[in-house]
Amino acid sequence: MALIIVKKSPSEKISQFLLNLALPQDKVLFVQDGVIFAACKNVKNLVKEGVELFALKEDFIARGFDEKDSEVTLVDYDGWVELIEKEEKVIS
Repeated sequence: MALIIVKKSPSEKISQFLLNLALPQDKVLFVQDGVIFAACKNVKNLVKEGVELFALKEDFIARGFDEKDSEVTLVDYDGWVELIEKEEKVIS
């Protein structure tokens, strides 16, 4: 199991590359401009079934979104640390 951290916006090729790496039981965390994914209605269709999706709440709000706009679970910095501690690998 791995935590995959996506930092770039949906328009960047590296973002889709990282999402394609995600396997069932992996977790994806969107941070920085990657949080734009969290507002996409089809974000769950971009990864395999069984991949959990998260976004950093502070980055999401800083980009003008409201918490209710998120299609994924929002976490704070403590939540980010917990995700890192729980996973065997971190891919970024």
